[in-house]
Amino acid sequence: MKKYLFIFVFLACALNAEIVTHTSTKIASGEGHGLTRAEAINNAIIEAVGKISGVNISSMKRSSTHAISDNSGSNIVDTYSNDISKATKGRADTYNIISAEQDGFGRWIAVVEIKNSKTTKSYKAPGLDHKQRRSLAVFNASYGDTRGLGENLKTHIISNLTKSRKFNILDRDNGGYYEMEKALIKSSNANSDEIYKLKNVLGSDYLMIFDIKAAQARTKQSNLTSKNITKAEVAVDYQVILFATREVKYSNTLTMSVSVKDDLKSNEAAFKKIADKITSDILNAIYPLKIANINGQEVVFTQNLSVGERFECFSQGKALKDSYTKQSTSYMRVETRAGQVEITRADPKLSYAKIIEGNMKEGYICRPLGGGSGPGYSEGRDANYQVNDGGGVKLGF
Repeated sequence: MKKYLFIFVFLACALNAEIVTHTSTKIASGEGHGLTRAEAINNAIIEAVGKISGVNISSMKRSSTHAISDNSGSNIVDTYSNDISKATKGRADTYNIISAEQDGFGRWIAVVEIKNSKTTKSYKAPGLDHKQRRSLAVFNASYGDTRGLGENLKTHIISNLTKSRKFNILDRDNGGYYEMEKALIKSSNANSDEIYKLKNVLGSDYLMIFDIKAAQARTKQSNLTSKNITKAEVAVDYQVILFATREVKYSNTLTMSVSVKDDLKSNEAAFKKIADKITSDILNAIYPLKIANINGQEVVFTQNLSVGERFECFSQGKALKDSYTKQSTSYMRVETRAGQVEITRADPKLSYAKIIEGNMKEGYICRPLGGGSGPGYSEGRDANYQVNDGGGVKLGF
């Protein structure tokens, strides 16, 4: 005899709703044989429920057999429905008798269909689907006198990485506020559906850890204006670690000289310049900038970039294998220089660049040109600081 198992899944949700309701219905059929009609139906139910799984079949059989008191069709349906609920602990809702007939030898053959519906709710976070992006948490490993500077720098790094829209940037600093909000959600004052916002915290794919090894300022008088000019030399070590394996995926040291003044605005601008260089470096290592669209003599990038910044663009050819490991990845390709572009305007999500030279196409890889992205700092130099044995740091100037 044929045996059937059909599963239907229904998804019910309102457009843009935050609480999504999922309803799934399982339908299973079973065939049973017996000396009586009741026994055949009972065995058919046992087979069908067994397909759905998670039931105590012996208990099911005793309960159902004991419940039968007559051969009335309506009484049988009602009685068995109640018994199924007890035997399966609510895992089967209802059943229908498809057929119940006697064969030529007087034995009964029954076919039944059981239905089991389950409704669950989940919280749908607003905005872009986090599953489409990698998750990253930023940590300040600076200590001592540079700890406070590191916290300021961290704010700018997080801001830049968030604007890039390439990562889910995770907060690891405000646990106390989350506990307060969790207590409110669990209280009797909150709507019952608010509870589904809990247990949705993301774990990190990557850890971005930086350490300000040195920060030292010096003042000198300008020969042209006779005004005092203060410059700060900053050395920052940073790395990106894959959390699951603890592999260091990227590591670098940045040494920069930035102009500073006594006012807060100038100092914040200096921190932003340092953060811009670090985040640009990380993004280009993990997500090399790609041309998303060509509009005449203008190219479009899908992230916020600094106006005036120039990039050198390349077409990518054949994928290469490492001579020793024999591994081939999308990051190892033959590149051919295509030209140069300069950012002319930008908004929080897009940047536009004019083509300075060459012919551009969608998908070309673009990398920042050396020599800095503006006045007031330098980049591309080797680390020139030294940690003294007795403590402190000696910078290379």
